[in-house]
Order: sequence, then structure tokens, then C-alpha cells
Amino acid sequence: MKKLLLSVLFLLLSCSAAMAQSSTLPDSREYKVLLKAENFASIRKGCELFWELIEKVATDHGFTAKKTVKSSPNREIRFIDSPDFDLNKKGFLLRIRTEKDKSEMTLKFRASDLESAIIAPVEPAKQYGDDVSSEVDIVVKAATPVSIFSKSGKIKNFKRVPDTVKDLQKYYPGLAKANINESFKLTTVNNIVVIEQRILHGTIDFGFDKTKTLFSLWYVKGESTPMVAEFSFKIKTDAYLKRVSNRSQNLIDNFFVDLVRRGKLFISPQQTKTGMIYQYQTDD
Repeated sequence: MKKLLLSVLFLLLSCSAAMAQSSTLPDSREYKVLLKAENFASIRKGCELFWELIEKVATDHGFTAKKTVKSSPNREIRFIDSPDFDLNKKGFLLRIRTEKDKSEMTLKFRASDLESAIIAPVEPAKQYGDDVSSEVDIVVKAATPVSIFSKSGKIKNFKRVPDTVKDLQKYYPGLAKANINESFKLTTVNNIVVIEQRILHGTIDFGFDKTKTLFSLWYVKGESTPMVAEFSFKIKTDAYLKRVSNRSQNLIDNFFVDLVRRGKLFISPQQTKTGMIYQYQTDD
């Protein structure tokens, strides 16, 4: 009887720990690396060359990568900000993404620490739903995995793109806490509209789930040569909690760091796609 009570107590404590952990951890963990655009003049060849490296590194780390190529519909992306990038200076990104004549607006806050991301005021106004999520992006700097935390609020049924910060606050009332001048006008960042092409190129079996991988190519609208390419894969936090251990996360981190290290010829010196948009110089 005593052993049974101890077993039940241990189970309750484990469940409580998992629930507490799930309430503080981001919903997902996404591994991202930017690739040199010039390697994707031929998209098929570019993807296949990098995929060969993925298979080798995965095998060396005890994982299995399986190639299954599938394309997703292209989508149009643009970022909205003031001419002086006041949203971005406060850590916010406002993105409009359109696919098959359906648009969604997302206000995202990024930070180097989880605490700042958790309290970010990106929740949509009540009439626009409660689609809020959190994420940690993993990039590699100096052979070390670095975490970038974010929290996002998404609205699918918005009426029009906001023209001013005051208009934006009608969609995201909490943004008023950021103390950005309400009269600031909003426009497309650097006049750049992006066409995104996505290729689901296969899966990697990390031992608890088969994770889909994605190649994303961004083109400035009207151009035929990509400005940047990205390889990524996303893992839901729940997959970790099933094991109540960080060991699987560490193994995946090690795989990703090794992939970046051995893929130096493919890797772009830039860190993020959105960073390229904000720094991009137009001819205007």
C-alpha cells in the first residue's frame, strides 16, 4: 500500500511539474538558418544539395532524415511600420500575409529573454478573437545555439491595413502600453512586397516524432531571383514534455549546431529574413 501511495504521489508531482513547465515554456521551438540565395538559382538543385548534408549530419547524430518533396502555395508578405521604424525599435513586427486572396495580420514581439516576450501586449481586441502564440527561434552564433523569444497575436478577419498607430491600436489595444506616438503614419517597410515560395522537403525523425522540414525562398515581388533562402523545422513543446526531460532538446541542439558548422558554404551571413527587409536598400 505504501509503495502504491508513493507511486501515485510521484505521478502527481510529475504531472504538476509538466503543467507548470508547459505554462512558462513557448508553444514551439523553431530552428532556422539562412542560406545563400545564389545557391538557389535552381531551386531543386539548391534544396537537394543542402538536403544531402542534412541526411549525413542526421545519420551521424543517430537521427533519420527522409526526403519527401511537396510545394505549398506561394504567399505575399509585407511588413508595416512607421517611416522611422518606431514599431521595430520597440521590438514589434507587424506583418500582413496573403494567400489565395485571404489575408492575416500578425503583431509579433521579439526579445532575447522569455520574461519580456511573455508580457508583450500583442493580444487582439476581443472582437478579433484570441489567436495568441509564443515561440522560441533557435539560430547559431559562434557555434552556439541562441534563443530568440517571441509572442504573436494573429487576426484573420481585419477590415483594412491600419494607416496610423492609432488605427493599429484598434486591433491591438495593448500596444498603447508601448508609448508609440498614435499619430505616426504606417507604411510598407522599404516599399518591399515579398513573394514567399515554400517547399516541404522531407522529415527528420528525432526519436519521438517525425518533424517536417521547410525551405522558404523570398523574392522581391516582380523579380525572378530570390533575395534569401531559409531552412527550418519546428518542434512543439508538448513533444518534449512527453519525456519530462531536456535531453532530447540538447540532442537536437547539437545536431543543428553541427549542421550549421558543416554547412558553411551554404550559410548566409545574415541572421533573419525580416532583418534583411528592414535593412534592404531600394532604388527609390
